Amino acid sequence: MRSLLFVPADDAKKQQKALASAADAIILDMEDSVAAANKIKARQTIAEFYRQLSSDKIIIIRINALDTDLWQADMQAILTHAPDYILIPKARSGADVTTINELIKSNPKAAIKTQIIALVTELPESIFNIASFKNSGDALAGLTWGAEDLSAEIGAQTNKDKNGVYFPVYQMARSFCLLGAAHAEVPAIDSVFTNFKDLEGLKAEAERARIEGFRSKMLIHPCQIATVNEVFKPSEAEINHAKRVIEAIENSASGGVAQLNGEMIDQPHYKRALNLIKQL
Repeated sequence: MRSLLFVPADDAKKQQKALASAADAIILDMEDSVAAANKIKARQTIAEFYRQLSSDKIIIIRINALDTDLWQADMQAILTHAPDYILIPKARSGADVTTINELIKSNPKAAIKTQIIALVTELPESIFNIASFKNSGDALAGLTWGAEDLSAEIGAQTNKDKNGVYFPVYQMARSFCLLGAAHAEVPAIDSVFTNFKDLEGLKAEAERARIEGFRSKMLIHPCQIATVNEVFKPSEAEINHAKRVIEAIENSASGGVAQLNGEMIDQPHYKRALNLIKQL
């Protein structure tokens, strides 16, 4: 997955448009995109969505947080559909993942295919518990982060400076997501870029995210899809170089060190090359 597009879970028209888009995955959002009065409607709309679904698009459903009285009804409503992924917002620790993991295993249909993505920086406690997401359940398949809820929890007026650069605490949260994902051996997914009219800013942020190790990016508007898909698509040059690195290491006498184009390469280069090929 390169692009993950948020769509309100109670808006059938936007869901159909999202299915027809070039987004690799769509996130049916039962949480922030849905008003309190429409939570039941969101569950009903998702049921109708699956009754009509004929696309092979990757479907992710964001449930309400586990510190609310909504998430259990959400899970009861969606497990029968066996979505590709369940996105857990405001995941406090690996215990939240374990809870959802056990529910997935209890449903024969979901147990076969449904995986978990955890949003791990929206609460201060989540950041301190980042290491706990490792071994929190065999369904865990990704970690992502967000700055909007975290800024509200902190009591900040905004999370970026006048130049659009995240303040240090949010840069730290972003870094913790990367480290936590590496520790849990799952992909890291970058957060949304909220100014959907600023495609140049989106491109710059996405390029930095990919260089730093994020595998994909969440989106809030269809106009962002093309930019993110292009940024996160490995180029032919990158693919060819990765193949040469793999070949050089695997054919070296030691199996650990080799030379390529006058440069010494070793296991970190080999691992990066393998990771890139896995994305194809």
